[in-house]
Amino acid sequence: MKKMLFLSLFALAAITACKKDSLGTKPVITFKSYSYAPVDASLGLDVTFQVKDGDGDIENALQFTAIYDRNPTDTNFSGRPMPGLDASKRPNLSAEVVLHLGTIDFPNDPDNPVAKDSVHFLVYVVDNANNISDTIATPKVEILYPGS
Repeated sequence: MKKMLFLSLFALAAITACKKDSLGTKPVITFKSYSYAPVDASLGLDVTFQVKDGDGDIENALQFTAIYDRNPTDTNFSGRPMPGLDASKRPNLSAEVVLHLGTIDFPNDPDNPVAKDSVHFLVYVVDNANNISDTIATPKVEILYPGS
């Protein structure tokens, strides 16, 4: 009897441990890399993320805001398209997404120019079923402004 109970508990533990991880319906986003650091504002920047979704219905836009050290309370989120990432309609979508930021995305006030600043980004994604990923924060990176 004791052997049967022990074997049953062992089998249950083995089955539970071997169960595949499921992403579920909530998208997941993680930061991968910056194209370079420090950032030269005159060249722009690419920020690479990994997005995953259990039901594969991510498309549309990556929502982000840039938090600059000189103005840390400005948190206006805006969307950027995720090109080539049409809803796959297949489970367990995993894709690399690049947020391209041009020179216009690094504002520098001509009346009060700064030589350098730092920025980090808050980012999230929404899938077609309106499931929202957690908001992640990227590491802080220095920005160098030309001619300042």
